[in-house]
Amino acid sequence: MRSSVATRYARWSATAALLIVVLVAGVYGRRAWQRAHAQQAAPPAVPLSVKQQSQSFSFSKAAGDRTLFTVRASRATEFQEGGKSQLEDVWITIYGNEGDRNDNLHTSKCDYNSSSGKISCAGIVQIDLESAEEARREPGQRVFHMDTSGISFDRQSGEARTDQAVTFRFPEGQGRGVGMVYKSDEASVRVTRDVQLTFAPGGRKGSGQPVALSGGGMDYRHESGILRLFNPVRVAQGPKELSTGLLTLELSLDLRARRMTATDKPQMVFRQPQSESTIEAGRVIAEFTADGSIQRVIADGGVHGTRKSLARGRSEDHFAADRMEIEIDPQRGQPKLLEATGNVKIESPAVPGPGQRSLATPALRLYFTAASGKRAAEVSRGETLAPGMVEIQSPQETTQIRGERLAAEFGPRNHLRRISGQQGVEMERRLPGHAPQITRSQEGTIEFGLKGEWTEARQSGSLRFQEGERNARADRGRYVRSSDTLTLSGSAAIADALTETSAPTLVFDQRSGEIRGEEGVRTTYKRADPGGITNLAPQPAHLTAQHFVATRDSARAIYSGRARMWQGDAVIEADTIELHRAERLLLGRGNVSALLPQARPSGAGKSGERTLWLAHAGRLAYRSADGVAMLEENVRAESRVGRLESRALELLLHSDGGPQELTRAVATGGVTVHQEERRGTSERAEYVVADGKFVLSGGNPTIYDAEQGTTTGPQLTFFLADDRILVQSSEGTRTVTRHRIQK
Repeated sequence: MRSSVATRYARWSATAALLIVVLVAGVYGRRAWQRAHAQQAAPPAVPLSVKQQSQSFSFSKAAGDRTLFTVRASRATEFQEGGKSQLEDVWITIYGNEGDRNDNLHTSKCDYNSSSGKISCAGIVQIDLESAEEARREPGQRVFHMDTSGISFDRQSGEARTDQAVTFRFPEGQGRGVGMVYKSDEASVRVTRDVQLTFAPGGRKGSGQPVALSGGGMDYRHESGILRLFNPVRVAQGPKELSTGLLTLELSLDLRARRMTATDKPQMVFRQPQSESTIEAGRVIAEFTADGSIQRVIADGGVHGTRKSLARGRSEDHFAADRMEIEIDPQRGQPKLLEATGNVKIESPAVPGPGQRSLATPALRLYFTAASGKRAAEVSRGETLAPGMVEIQSPQETTQIRGERLAAEFGPRNHLRRISGQQGVEMERRLPGHAPQITRSQEGTIEFGLKGEWTEARQSGSLRFQEGERNARADRGRYVRSSDTLTLSGSAAIADALTETSAPTLVFDQRSGEIRGEEGVRTTYKRADPGGITNLAPQPAHLTAQHFVATRDSARAIYSGRARMWQGDAVIEADTIELHRAERLLLGRGNVSALLPQARPSGAGKSGERTLWLAHAGRLAYRSADGVAMLEENVRAESRVGRLESRALELLLHSDGGPQELTRAVATGGVTVHQEERRGTSERAEYVVADGKFVLSGGNPTIYDAEQGTTTGPQLTFFLADDRILVQSSEGTRTVTRHRIQK
């Protein structure tokens, strides 16, 4: 029993001793490990060149009670010589003159010279530009971030510089360049050369094409959101390109492009599959939507544009204005509306053939329609906002259209369909060898064919036409170029210095030079011209007919269809009446009738009833120069003096300042003369008004009297005032006097 207890006691004693030994060994081992670790963690010995080392470093620059910037480092080593220090994990925070900045420069290591106040950072430097308000409300959302190296920061001026490559990025774009100057007092960054900048396509939606910019240098002011690119500047977006010497880009609060301004000889180029357009101006402004798409382009300071068409043999269109504004469809990137103001002029080659078309107006508006596929937007309609003029030139003619308001309609592929005008329209045509033809009206439209040539013009509302001394008026006018005819309708009338002609419809044939009147014509010779065709009386002459044809210079005029002319007491009617001005000849054809006054016989005085002769014939020719009217074909003439019939009748007229009056009449060919109860026949009969007698000769002159019998002779003369008859024969002359017996 005692032996077993002793054995157990011995075992427990041995175990306890072993535990004590292990415990003591562990304590000594731990202390040894701690000493070794402490030796390893202890800082290295300070080199002789180091004056001081510290775990933190900072200094600030202040203006009054405001801190401008602070320089901080996690570790600083100050060297013995030159006041130089090495800073690690360096942060430079700029607060700005107003304390509204929170710009930060961060790098791993910099050298600091306390004597000069300069900090040099050879490694990678990160720069973030951000306002204090943005850092407080939405930190990192509106940061302009840059990466570069070789930075030198001057604590006196607060400027940071480098000549190394610089890259930068912001929410809607990124870029790069070479060399940089950062000014803390202005919160501005200048990239000195070789700048490349790209804006994301279509903003956050990621649609559309990116905008690429390049420049010889760049200046960016974060607080105002102004970015400037310096000469040479190039901006490109797909087929659109802008070059200029100075570009100012205004950014929104979230650093998206809001407005772009080019001010140093900007030039825009638009390249399309079938054309290339160039616009130059004193200034070009582009405005962007919230998602970064262009919504408006403004050019001013003298705008000049050129469009070269590859489809038309590299023909060129030219455009000029003081100012131009284009609205862009943000979804398609195509123009919707263009407004140009101030001395607007567009010139393009005339189609077809040589020539030119041009438009001039103080203000112009163009509407565009989106084109499908790869085709560009096309003009659908244009209008002037002020008086305008369209001119179409060709070797054959020049046509001008003027109006208080002009509008143009276009078809596919910018094909001009028509031009219309309101509030006063004027169309002028100039043809070689002719006086200008001018038509004026309230409204007008000119149509264009598929090949681009103008085909028809229509005008209405108080239409006025002028060609040299001729003037015309109507309610409506229509010019058809294929037939070269101008048709005036609705109370149409044309006048020159001598005549005025009216008709429901007047047609001007420019090829033949003829003027035609239809549906009832009336012409008035405004004044009596003793040396003209219509000299039958001192009053104006009037002509009416169903139809009318005259030459351009009125040298020849034909009235047909119940034609009638009257002047004073003289009246001429016929199926057709022709007037030949150069020959001073009036011709009547078909069913001619002429009513002419007779001169008063000698001694009759001016009292009493005037005698009028009415003659009928198939043809009449009146020569106004010598006052002779010749009637032919079944002539019949009568008055209260008597009646005669013959194949031809010559009437001799004379005027003493009054109307042309019949003084003598000579009838030839189967003549029959009726005078009361007497009837005379012969081959020739002459009536002398002054003597009041008929002289019958030729053939077998015979006078029949139902009561007194028959008288014959080689020549018979009978007097109207009495019953005397003179019979002339080879034996002499004898007088036969007969007295009528009253029953």
